[in-house]
Amino acid sequence: MNLVKIRKRTKFAVIAVSAILLIAAFSFVFNPLGLGPEPESVLAPEFFDHPAQDLSGLELLIDGEEAFDRVLDAIDSAESSIFVQTYIWKDDVIGRLVADRLKQAATRGVQVTVRKDVLGTVFELVDMLKGKPSPVYTKSGLRGQDNINVKTDISADTDHSKYFVVDENVAIFGGMNIADEYHTEWHDYMALVGTKRWAKAFADKVIHGASWPVAGPAVVAVNDRNATEIRTATIEMLDHAKESIIIEHAYFSDDQVIEAVGRAAKRGIDIDVVLPREPDTHVYANLATINRLLEMGASNTMRILLYPQMTHAKVILTDGAIAAVGSANLTPRSMRTSMEVTLFIHGEPETRFIRELRERLEADIGESELVSRPTELSYYERLKALVGKYVW
Repeated sequence: MNLVKIRKRTKFAVIAVSAILLIAAFSFVFNPLGLGPEPESVLAPEFFDHPAQDLSGLELLIDGEEAFDRVLDAIDSAESSIFVQTYIWKDDVIGRLVADRLKQAATRGVQVTVRKDVLGTVFELVDMLKGKPSPVYTKSGLRGQDNINVKTDISADTDHSKYFVVDENVAIFGGMNIADEYHTEWHDYMALVGTKRWAKAFADKVIHGASWPVAGPAVVAVNDRNATEIRTATIEMLDHAKESIIIEHAYFSDDQVIEAVGRAAKRGIDIDVVLPREPDTHVYANLATINRLLEMGASNTMRILLYPQMTHAKVILTDGAIAAVGSANLTPRSMRTSMEVTLFIHGEPETRFIRELRERLEADIGESELVSRPTELSYYERLKALVGKYVW
């Protein structure tokens, strides 16, 4: 075989291998085929008809100091098992503190399982370049410790959910990753389930893929290989709103959810959409959504507001009584291709959980600046909006 043919075949092989790797990387990052099927319905009629009479085992945790205090208390009181799932885990003050408390639990004989999403490591690269890898990946952190099982499967679906399950007696979940910005800098929400029945039901549903036990006024919806439930439930919640909708989210760009907000505006529902003034990412995608919502809000029943600090929230409240709190952003990626967890709850307006959420959302609205006109976006900015919409 002459040299020319060898070079041609080598070039072809390099191109073929590169194409395969590119396709594999695209599939891993974007998962274009999605997860499980989207069901036609998630929230049954009785969810909307009958509010929960007892939500005493459910707590709203506002911001990182309150949330991580409860996380650390739960870890310290663990007797048999701890399961941790996170998207980001940084080698910083709170990251090391959580890791140290888990190691202390393991020395007491508690079986600790840590599942860390690999794609989320993108957000840890700057720290890694400074010599600060996530505690999940190092022997000085969690890997290789007795009674600690670390799972970081590069072939697994992207898992954007964040939760702690302790002894299947307590489940804490929501929007916060394990990093200092979530602990002390950003505004965010978590929920705590503190009764054995519902904490076990949460673990069975989220970790083991079981069905949620009842179609009552509290439903944990997930996106996984069995079903992609959260967008369906979110749209059902918005479509059932009779008087008011408050949405506070960090990233908002999903077309179907935007259209559901538009339908609510046409029905004359009072709508407040709160987004961060300067999000850490998704900037132009958020601006494009704001422009669309302003076009839909001709009835003057919709207000778009910019929160002065970074809010990483993923919460919705309708009619002052039906709430959604979880990990899922209102983006195509979170709605269709990432594993997520969101609690949908219907309570009485003066139930503690609902009342605290309503009061904090009203306070957030009071601190926010009203958007009165669309933002002119250049061609390049519209392109960045389109890319950002589907990346995060």
